[in-house]
Amino acid sequence: MRHNKTKILAALAILLTVATLSLVAKDIEFNGMLRDHIAYTFEDATFAVHEQTLDLTLTGWGENTHMVINPTIYMSDNKTLSLGIREAYIDFYLKDADIRVGKQAIIWGEAEGAFITDIVSPRDMRSFILADFKEIRKGVPAIKVDYYKDAFTFEGIWIAKFIPTTMPEKDSMWAKKMEPPFSNATINAPSMPDATLKNSELFGKVSHFGSKANWALMGGYAFTDEPYIWKITSPPPTIDQEYGRYTMGGGSLSTTIGATVLRLEAAAYFDKPFTSIPGAPPTATVENHHQLQSLVGLDWSMWGSQMSTQYIFGFVHDHNDTLMEQGKFLKEFSHTFTFRVQKTFFSDRLAAKLFTYVEADPLNALIRGSLAWTVEDGVVLEGGLDLFVGDEDGTFGSYKDNSLAWMALRWYF
Repeated sequence: MRHNKTKILAALAILLTVATLSLVAKDIEFNGMLRDHIAYTFEDATFAVHEQTLDLTLTGWGENTHMVINPTIYMSDNKTLSLGIREAYIDFYLKDADIRVGKQAIIWGEAEGAFITDIVSPRDMRSFILADFKEIRKGVPAIKVDYYKDAFTFEGIWIAKFIPTTMPEKDSMWAKKMEPPFSNATINAPSMPDATLKNSELFGKVSHFGSKANWALMGGYAFTDEPYIWKITSPPPTIDQEYGRYTMGGGSLSTTIGATVLRLEAAAYFDKPFTSIPGAPPTATVENHHQLQSLVGLDWSMWGSQMSTQYIFGFVHDHNDTLMEQGKFLKEFSHTFTFRVQKTFFSDRLAAKLFTYVEADPLNALIRGSLAWTVEDGVVLEGGLDLFVGDEDGTFGSYKDNSLAWMALRWYF
């Protein structure tokens, strides 16, 4: 009970602080979003989710500075409040450079709904990939410097302390299902790297914005955002996990061909650690392999609709059949397609959208359809279906029992 009261008092303190600052400072802006979200699963015939979200943003300006604070509050099923600060940073504006210090969400690349060069900020995967994109991307405490020279931007990022991707709880409907012989194994929490200087992460990028094309080259020295198995003790099976180092290099390009936008993106991950399970009884060894991810995307308009399609290709160098990633055996080649179509009606008051992931081997898919009706300025009622279909060994087919219908009401202020 005392813990719950502490959470409530902390939430009230955040609200009062934000409200007070917005009143006393003329160069402070305060806005946000209140959302009620409910989801019904077809397999269990239950309301698996009924959650309220308060998302606040406090923005301030000085002569050569800018600050953002973005606190969030999640309330679900009369459980303890989940409080967080998604972003909290200060910008310093110099003559030819900007410096951002603090917790920030950093987005790279040209991919839509995929993560190729976009590896700086980890993800919140507690709801798989069904949350709003803003909520999937986590903020990380970092120092980011952007230097501008003509049409070029040079970006450097230092993350002092590694922050991993947030995975679903063990009892969550989105928890990864381990393949045999680990179906009933005890999985220990991953061990975290020590918060030392040598364990910090570094990233760099150079971008060019031109009249015909935009391109970027980037690289980084980072930890794997998701843990891998490094030790198995049996019987009974007990799994220990950790995070490992690797380097990456990549690039992206976007240009127009007539009325069509072409997007390209690729990244190579060098000496990335993977788990190898060589046989029975199960033992774990860590192998380092090079991995390639690439994307080709097209965006165009047709019949008053906005359309997009992507092909995402993956390859693991020197692959063998013992490699595993996130509890599933890893394939040498992967092929994933996405398709999006969206259109508005009634003077843009009604928005319809369909977004689909299709994984080729094994064949499985996630089909996401939604409608959003603007009731009045700043108030949106929306609903949709998230359907998981296909082979249960696939990324999306493994969640085929989690297909659901959902509704949400948003009030922006």
